[in-house]
Amino acid sequence: MWNHNSHFHPYLLRQLPKKVEHALDVGCGLGFFACKLAEYVDVVDALDIDGKTLAEAESRKAASNISYLEANFLEAELPEASYDAIVSIASLHHMDLESALGKMKRLLRPHGKLIILGLSRDVTLIDYGYSVFSIPINLAYLRWHPGALENSETTAPTCTAQLSLRQIRSMAESLIPEFRLRRHLFWRYSLVWQKP
Repeated sequence: MWNHNSHFHPYLLRQLPKKVEHALDVGCGLGFFACKLAEYVDVVDALDIDGKTLAEAESRKAASNISYLEANFLEAELPEASYDAIVSIASLHHMDLESALGKMKRLLRPHGKLIILGLSRDVTLIDYGYSVFSIPINLAYLRWHPGALENSETTAPTCTAQLSLRQIRSMAESLIPEFRLRRHLFWRYSLVWQKP
């Protein structure tokens, strides 16, 4: 199934460290990326706040090395310094950014990687330019992937991004310096950071 998030799954997988024993998927939704992650990782913890969405993800039973957890990430009791990789796809804008980045930083092992695909609010001309340019490409991809709109009856809750890319960059600089932030088409950005 193609959508704006799955389009970037190969890119996100390429950001993984060479050896990953334990990974966390924050806001796993229907679990599509968690299943892909499970092919590269020994153990995947897939967490989501929405019980209905998580139940459908779990019902797929796609991989035995995925553990599903229904919880609010900011309130969940997770072992600190225990993950080699933490991935968050289109979920960070549902949370307080400073709290979420701070917790992700604590949960990573030394040399662990934080890999985020997120949404930001358009503010600058460059932002709007990327958004406008994404529209015809999006229509073309929908034609190339005719089943893209035939989705599961269950859909993960969504909300509008409130922070601009500049605000996200500024906050990340104070919490996780030496990150890589890239703007992408389809109204997405990526942020990758390796813990020292």
